[in-house]
Amino acid sequence: MKHLNKLIVIIRELRNFIIFWIGQSLSEIGNRLTGFGLGIWVYQNTHEVAGLSLVIFFTTLPGVLITPFVGALVDRWNRKWTIIFSDLAAATVTLALAVLLFTDHLEIWHTYITAFCTSVCGSFQMIAKGAALPMMVKKHQMGRANGLIYFSTAVGQLTAPILAGILIASIQLEGLLIVDFSTYLIGLFTLLIIEIPQPEPRTTSTQGIRINTMLNDIAYGWNAIADNAILLILLAFMTIHFFVDGMTTVLINPLILSFSSAKTFGSVMSIAGSGMLIGSILMSIWGGGKKYISTLFTFAALNGIALIITGIKPYIPIISIGLFLSFFTLPIILSTNMTIWQTSVNSNVQGRVISLYSTFIGLALAFGNLSASPLTDKFLEPMLLDDGLLSTSIGALIGTGQGRGIGFLMVMEGLLILMISISLYTYFALRNINSESNTQQLIVTRKEIVEDL
Repeated sequence: MKHLNKLIVIIRELRNFIIFWIGQSLSEIGNRLTGFGLGIWVYQNTHEVAGLSLVIFFTTLPGVLITPFVGALVDRWNRKWTIIFSDLAAATVTLALAVLLFTDHLEIWHTYITAFCTSVCGSFQMIAKGAALPMMVKKHQMGRANGLIYFSTAVGQLTAPILAGILIASIQLEGLLIVDFSTYLIGLFTLLIIEIPQPEPRTTSTQGIRINTMLNDIAYGWNAIADNAILLILLAFMTIHFFVDGMTTVLINPLILSFSSAKTFGSVMSIAGSGMLIGSILMSIWGGGKKYISTLFTFAALNGIALIITGIKPYIPIISIGLFLSFFTLPIILSTNMTIWQTSVNSNVQGRVISLYSTFIGLALAFGNLSASPLTDKFLEPMLLDDGLLSTSIGALIGTGQGRGIGFLMVMEGLLILMISISLYTYFALRNINSESNTQQLIVTRKEIVEDL
């Protein structure tokens, strides 16, 4: 009975957010369905990886590059209506695609333009939602709210490829676009019936949108990060983490396929996806506790161990355990990290700070994607062939042959994350900076850090 009453209290406190979350989660799943469907359509019509790569490029990089400017605008505008108008714009793009497809006028270059527009809309949605969350949820519920967000992301990643495959076979891409458009309408309806409080009005003038004023706004957002050494450390750590994650994303496929089949690869990724789902459910229920920094670096260290397990041997059960553990830790790491940022920065500057953070990690992810192939193909893979330079040293521990250079890189990634996580956990524990229930604990100047070092 006690637990039931506690659950009722939590639901009441999160009622506004839950309505918002349901609508936006459905919209996100619809968007993922279209993404997978368009990818299939582009490849079927070009039979080239290059066309698919360009769609991915236009979907990701433009959003990363404009994000700092988006943050400056989000802090100027009403956050609820920013989300509504960006949703409307994205829905219009989807509708335009459907019309082109129904009238047999859809061309490959149309998908590049729509991918670019979707990327821009997605940037406004992501930053506005991140900045709005602290206004909708009490601080002690932030961990649970972020956990729910990553839960819907996990569900989308698991179900979207399966649903897209089923739906595209039965209702074709045209039907998939209509489903996506419908989810946008549901998301818009939920936004209209809830209230998203605005932060106190800014004291600086916001008349007009001039480039010099926006640059000043971005600089002000950077100063909010630079003046707090804790946030600087977290920014550096998460940049490294996403760089490693970018490499890992590229490496998983060839690591498994180097000695196994595509069917086995699919089974392993299903196991990994279930790990992410369980991790996000745990975070939604638990909330990360009161010591977010300890939680963050504990699970980051566990993520490092998981990467070591994944790369250590070319054995499917071991790789499955490693990837399950790695994906399990991700929602907890990302949720606790985001909660720290959202509770450590003034509401008026949330958009700019979150956008700058997103730019750093987005670029780190992209560079990680680009770095994995040359590191393995040109250096590590040849070194760990049966007669390679490292065959009698490292090869004696992790094996030799195709895929072992990839495994070695994943082991090194894991060791890097593990060592940094343990070091930062120890440092923050010694400084007794742990409880995020008091935001002032996180306001530590660069001078204090330098004095400690």
